[in-house]
Amino acid sequence: MAANLKRTILNVVKPFILPYTRQKLKGFYKEEQALTRITEGNVLVLAPHVDDETIGLGGTIIEHVKKGQHVTVAYITDGSGSVSSLSKEELMAKRKQEAKEVQQLLGFQDLVFLDLPDGALESNEHSRELFRSLIEEKKPAFIYCPTFVDCHPDHVTTGRILSDVLEEKQYSGAVRMYEINCPIPPNEINTVIDITDAFETKEKAVDIFQSQAIDFDGFIELSKIKTELVPGTNAKAVETFLEIPASEFSVQYQRVDQKKYPYNQIFKQVNKAATLIWGILKNVDEKKRMYKERHSGQGGSI
Repeated sequence: MAANLKRTILNVVKPFILPYTRQKLKGFYKEEQALTRITEGNVLVLAPHVDDETIGLGGTIIEHVKKGQHVTVAYITDGSGSVSSLSKEELMAKRKQEAKEVQQLLGFQDLVFLDLPDGALESNEHSRELFRSLIEEKKPAFIYCPTFVDCHPDHVTTGRILSDVLEEKQYSGAVRMYEINCPIPPNEINTVIDITDAFETKEKAVDIFQSQAIDFDGFIELSKIKTELVPGTNAKAVETFLEIPASEFSVQYQRVDQKKYPYNQIFKQVNKAATLIWGILKNVDEKKRMYKERHSGQGGSI
């Protein structure tokens, strides 16, 4: 009841808040960059949960597919921990059905369910072997993985598993970290994909996710605001990433991860448009410092 009331209030105030939000955040995203061209090669998307692939890079997936590239989306957890009134079994079945509907809409060729425990993901021999097998079978030129810093532990652990695997495995591609609910600082973004032509389809894909009782309009709004990163282009919507050579990913990931920061206490998620400013700017200087640790491995505790 309280959650429904809160959502109603936010929907009422959103039209009044959004103009200020857009103005403020357009100033925040002023790190001028060039658009990144989609290049050839297989693509592997590591999605901790069903919907992460669409929220983080749904438009980019469409652009890869349009270029004739083979895209595999691997859903890491079983989806049983999502916010829902459904039973665990109903929820897991519903989430997998949504994933299949999204596959039809976005057009990616392969869909894989690893069915690791939602909310209790670990880097262990089993999870690492699943990741190794995916990389060996799919031979991706690009692996998309959630960012170093994220409010959901499964998102962080997905990167930890990949880091552990790449530390011991020869892989010559690149890792592109994507944003879900804890955006990358603008000065750390180095890859900007124009998803203007794919944006409407991405919005339709987001609408598929009815199994969770959360909002997604913040992610949609942010894709439009971040076009400030590419002034002088015709981009109406973009998705942004931090790309790191696989040979450097493990070292950089572990430098940030070793502190085990309680991200969900430090940062606010950005899923709601009405609270987007709070989600972007809360403790943003701390976030920037955390990302700097990937370069130096240094930094004090909070």
